[in-house]
Amino acid sequence: MKELERIENGLKKSNTLLYKNEDKGLACSFVNGGLVVDSFVIEDDIIADALSQKGLNGVVEGSNFSMLRNNYDWFSLHVKTKKLYETLK
Repeated sequence: MKELERIENGLKKSNTLLYKNEDKGLACSFVNGGLVVDSFVIEDDIIADALSQKGLNGVVEGSNFSMLRNNYDWFSLHVKTKKLYETLK
């Protein structure tokens, strides 16, 4: 769940999220004022899928970013629930 912690910290320190699918997973970069605040790869498919649904064409900004930041607890709960469901399957 380190990836969820990094997402939460990135949301607090930035105002835009850029993401791109790569071989290893979903590459994420949190940007604030044109500078990258944090950059990492999400290898967990469930987290990557949920996060990629929040943006359009690899970008989460504006009202979508604000909604993700303000409702991060619900996002995190949604991801954890999906992971539990997959484990129990």
